Amino acid sequence: MKHSFAENRPFIENEFENAHFDISTGESAQALYEALLAMQNSDTVKSRPIFCAEAYAYLLDRVQLEINERTPFSVKFNIGVDYTYFARPDIYDQALYQNQYLKICAERFPAEHAKALERMDAGTSYPRTDFWHTVPNWTYLIENGFSGIMQNAKNSKARLLQSASYEQSQIDFLDSVIIRYEAILRLLNRIYTYSLQFDVKEFSQCIKNLISAPPRTLYEILQFSVLYLYFEEIGTERARSLGPIDQLYLPFFEKMLADGHSLHEIKELFRYFFIHFTATKRFAQQPFTICGSDEYGNDRTNVLSHLLLEVYDELNIYDPKIHIRYHKALDDTIMTKVLSMIRRGNSSLCIVNDDEVYRGYEKLGIPKSDAQHYVLLGCYEPIIMGMEEAEIGPHWHNLVKNVEFALHGGRDILTGKQIGSKTPLDVESFDEFLEIFYTHLDESLDFELDYIQRQGELNTLINPSPIYSSSFSECIEQGRDVHEFPLKYNNLSFKLFGLATVVDSLTAIKKFVFDQKTISLAELRKAICADFVGYEDLRAALRSDKDKYGNNLPLPDEITRQVTNHLADRYRGKKLARGGVLRLGLDSINWCMIHARQTAATPDGRKTGDPISKNLCATNGMDRNGITAYMQSVLKIDSADFFNSAVLDFMLHPSAVEGEKGLSDFKALLKVFFAHGGFAAQGNIVQGDTLRKAQLHPEQYSTLQIRVCGWNEYFTKLSKIMQDSFIAQSEVL
Repeated sequence: MKHSFAENRPFIENEFENAHFDISTGESAQALYEALLAMQNSDTVKSRPIFCAEAYAYLLDRVQLEINERTPFSVKFNIGVDYTYFARPDIYDQALYQNQYLKICAERFPAEHAKALERMDAGTSYPRTDFWHTVPNWTYLIENGFSGIMQNAKNSKARLLQSASYEQSQIDFLDSVIIRYEAILRLLNRIYTYSLQFDVKEFSQCIKNLISAPPRTLYEILQFSVLYLYFEEIGTERARSLGPIDQLYLPFFEKMLADGHSLHEIKELFRYFFIHFTATKRFAQQPFTICGSDEYGNDRTNVLSHLLLEVYDELNIYDPKIHIRYHKALDDTIMTKVLSMIRRGNSSLCIVNDDEVYRGYEKLGIPKSDAQHYVLLGCYEPIIMGMEEAEIGPHWHNLVKNVEFALHGGRDILTGKQIGSKTPLDVESFDEFLEIFYTHLDESLDFELDYIQRQGELNTLINPSPIYSSSFSECIEQGRDVHEFPLKYNNLSFKLFGLATVVDSLTAIKKFVFDQKTISLAELRKAICADFVGYEDLRAALRSDKDKYGNNLPLPDEITRQVTNHLADRYRGKKLARGGVLRLGLDSINWCMIHARQTAATPDGRKTGDPISKNLCATNGMDRNGITAYMQSVLKIDSADFFNSAVLDFMLHPSAVEGEKGLSDFKALLKVFFAHGGFAAQGNIVQGDTLRKAQLHPEQYSTLQIRVCGWNEYFTKLSKIMQDSFIAQSEVL
């Protein structure tokens, strides 16, 4: 590059938001959208995979380009993404997927679709196939490159046509791969030719090389990774991990050193690579994984693991984000570095415990010899790269609604609709009430599981995925889309949230209604329907009661154990029609805010619309006994039963981790948590006073990061309700 990274950085960080596409290179995004929409609305006898492949090729052949001479990752495409805050869906997704999904569900499952929409409106969940969280088999992609994958598809098609029997759907799938990759190669040729007008010789040569061969240098593998994301993510899919890049990129890194390049040059290249993802404003950020152990417990940390952290730390960014695989033999300097970064506010990091992930997979019958290849995708969900499709986020189920249904006989309070089965309003014991809660919980989850699986049978009609599928040799060899379940492990995952709100509500019912008989169920019901207006003393008593989840207290922790055991016993490892099993997770992302608006007041004293508890966190302000008590409550849950996501969110005052001793104590605390079965940890080191000042004077705190859930955002860009939630958490420190 002509200039240093530091000089070029201002011209890169907002380049997607401020793009100026060359109108001579293609058609506008609006014109392409209208053409795609017309195709979608036209009558066609072509199979859906072929139709979508031809629409994809139409888009790539006409898309406008821009070349940025200030970055080695020079090209971008005009596919109509709005980057104002974070990247919104592109025109292909809007025209072909969104309309198709609703159409297919309404036509094929009218009753179930109506029921799902009704439950979504009630704030329970919205079950649907998860096309959004994918992890391609990066190893296969890197070994073959664009032209190699296309050739593999052609070879597989030829073998099938020569065989005694084949299905037309197999040929259609392979043709859809070939059509798309031919379009990709045409576009790469167009990019190469166009780039010759600019001072980007290395970029031009890199593109030329990638047209005909797999990546052979570090620059080429980084460029290939960026381009593959572009191509897979035209539509609804998102490649939610770059994979274990300290392992994948290590041979290319070593070759670059052997060829005489300096560490400074390599670091500069990674600076551009990382800042590219900052510029693309990916929703929930772009993850990658480092470190980890093999099946024998050996540490896989290497020199590149350290270099990646070093470069990332100096940039002070939160996109991409890093998943660190922790284990007992992990290089201790890695933990010291990671926790030092978090302590300084660079907190777009999540530490995940290998032992619990392995134990979780073992409970599903998957051996460590396979599980050792897992990476983290999305927020913090494990998936075995190259072997497993797990649909890690097909829905987030609001457990709190099942308490509401149990208390009100299956009726949704805010809409007045009968959502669940009619159940008795008055019972004689807490055990009877708990059984009614389980009745509504099971009814909800059984419906959601059935509906997601029924959609899964039509996945290739809803959203054929040949680019993602082409990263798996099994898909190419068998002529089957990945959503037709050809992989070794074809699993499905459930997300369940609001645990603390549920536990605190059930605890309150047990204590106040059945043990102390302070109030009847009927009176509690009236208070909730009134949103505690006129029942202020009762609400104060409910809120001030000491028995709250997150404080290592016997009663709420026992109810936590009962609820999580019920979920694990009934659903963890449940056999699926697709041949795999069901995985469970306990996280909320931002649904704890969204579905809270549709959730009535709860027996713990929470008012209508107030946030529901997040992830495994205590209810805001209710973890009164400090972080060690909170950790002990979390450890009452067998995280291997919920290894799809069971993360500990911590918030610590800066004084608690100050100096060398503070950092040492911080590290010891997390090591103890992991040693006793903790699944993952992430969080914030922040003063409540700082957050309050940032809320009042946002212009002075524009770079203040906050770990929101499985991603980071700038605190000043959060909604006020989210800001208030973090301030409330900080007030108990």
